[in-house]
Amino acid sequence: MHSPLNIIFVCLIGLLTVPAGFCWAEGQAEPQVIYLNDMSHCEPQSAIKSADSAGNGEANQWRLIPYRTKEVTGTMLGAASYVNAPEVRLPIDVDGWYSVYLGIWNPHLTYDGKTVVKARLSNREVFQQFHPGASPDNQGATFIEEVHFGNADLSEESYIAFGKSNGMQPRSSFVAYVKLVPLTTKQVEKEIARRNDPQQKNLVATFDGSSIYHFSDCTEQSHLLEWVEKHKDASTKKILWAVTYGDKVGFPTSNPNLTYLGDEKLMSNSSLIPGNDYQRGHLQMEQFFRKSEEEGIVPQQKLAEHTHSLGMQFDLMFRIGFLGGLGLSELHKDNFVSKHPEVRQVTHDGRVLEKGSLAFPLMQQLILEQIEESCQLIDTDGINLCFVRGPHFLLWEEPVRKAFEEKYGESSDGIAENDPRIKQVRADIMTGFMQQVRNRLDELGEERGRPFTLSVWVWPHDRNVWLGRHPLDEGLDVQEWIKQDLLDSVLCQEGIDQNYIDLGKEHGCEFTLFTGYRDEKTMSPTSVLKAEAEGVGSFVYWDVDAVQNDPRTWRWLRMLGVSDRLKEFRDDNTLMKRNLFQLIELNGIRVDAGLADAVYSGG
Repeated sequence: MHSPLNIIFVCLIGLLTVPAGFCWAEGQAEPQVIYLNDMSHCEPQSAIKSADSAGNGEANQWRLIPYRTKEVTGTMLGAASYVNAPEVRLPIDVDGWYSVYLGIWNPHLTYDGKTVVKARLSNREVFQQFHPGASPDNQGATFIEEVHFGNADLSEESYIAFGKSNGMQPRSSFVAYVKLVPLTTKQVEKEIARRNDPQQKNLVATFDGSSIYHFSDCTEQSHLLEWVEKHKDASTKKILWAVTYGDKVGFPTSNPNLTYLGDEKLMSNSSLIPGNDYQRGHLQMEQFFRKSEEEGIVPQQKLAEHTHSLGMQFDLMFRIGFLGGLGLSELHKDNFVSKHPEVRQVTHDGRVLEKGSLAFPLMQQLILEQIEESCQLIDTDGINLCFVRGPHFLLWEEPVRKAFEEKYGESSDGIAENDPRIKQVRADIMTGFMQQVRNRLDELGEERGRPFTLSVWVWPHDRNVWLGRHPLDEGLDVQEWIKQDLLDSVLCQEGIDQNYIDLGKEHGCEFTLFTGYRDEKTMSPTSVLKAEAEGVGSFVYWDVDAVQNDPRTWRWLRMLGVSDRLKEFRDDNTLMKRNLFQLIELNGIRVDAGLADAVYSGG
């Protein structure tokens, strides 16, 4: 941080301009930081309620709120969650490269739930989102939090725009200032080199395809794109987006055995007013997909186009656990397993489960049809089969027993549950299925003139995963798949598998690691650097949408491919802390002596 002596304060006097061509080099006097702190300059003026007018203004207007901290004084822009405030634009008139920061406020003293700030520069059409989390306020103080927006050449930028989450997921938004810190010539060269170096692109960012509707407004296609826009200029090389969930799919389907998410109507058919984030999110998802279909839009195709425009690959994830649902909901009566009870799994002791088995050709064919239809609708670069969502995939049902008897020439009656021969039979069935997937992808790739890649999300061969046993117990002979050149990459969860790595080097199959969810395995600078020391060079983040908009996580996650920078985050805990500045005065009222006098003693 720069000391106050090195900072120019622009206090309610408008915008500061810097001469064209402004840049500075090491050895020169340190340049001064620029604060754009008078949000009354935002346009259009019709979207802003003046600071001195009475009442709360129109339903679609932002408020102007004077404030003062030790570091800066200005007028912030704010809107409560229930205000449907439109986009506004703050002019910028500077030249050169800057590190851009936003000063945002999440006032607990007027508690309004979670806050979401959206911002974009004039040459970008899509916003970035910032979800700073719980308010840092306490009964004694309220704070502005400073978050990093990004590094950019502002020479051709004319404004920075701010947006708000409205609709069914309304969130408050308060922006106090924009801070511009000039970058040195060396810093600019290093930044450009990092962005252009493919060796520093090592992150596969994974989205489950549905959580985003629970976090913020997603009623327009542009809102959807905000989730991948975040990865522009980061260490991300690929977006992996879930598109199927058993027999539920996120693309408009002509397959009678599949259900389009827009037609699910879990909440649309309910008389309830959505009363929590989950209900509102699910209703928003249903309406978004239904609107997309009515407009002839495939949302994942828009995502693929935008991802490619940002220089990244775009893959589709298929979750292949087909659930029957136990008949507890009207939604389950027409799912694939309920309509085809003959494909259900059977345990060793004869219990029939409400879950489809991949031992049945009918089940395998349905997945192949999903893959074919999605590849024809969406310009994906590859397909990922997610095996950590779904175990078990096949047990003791008739095709498994029959395959055992044909292979070993004896009855399957009386065979022990842990007989290693059953593992091999399951593996033979699943490897045959993987061969079908590979062959069909090759055919589809030849038809379009560009190959599709195939990856799997699995776990180490000698370990259990949270819903399953060792991979071979589940029929997943990953090593054999690599040997047969069926795979382009293996995404491995919670453990480094040296066998996968060594075989992959022989067969051109990349090893990509998800370190884990919790404790010492949690994805962090520490766990990533530890894996790098063991030879891992590519990483995947599960449910990245749950963390990428957190400013603290994004500080290091966007730099995942820069080992030296990760070491700084690992070794210096202060880099992971929130940057907070206490408010002294707010709307003409002193708040620095404790909020009880101003707020908490009332009511």
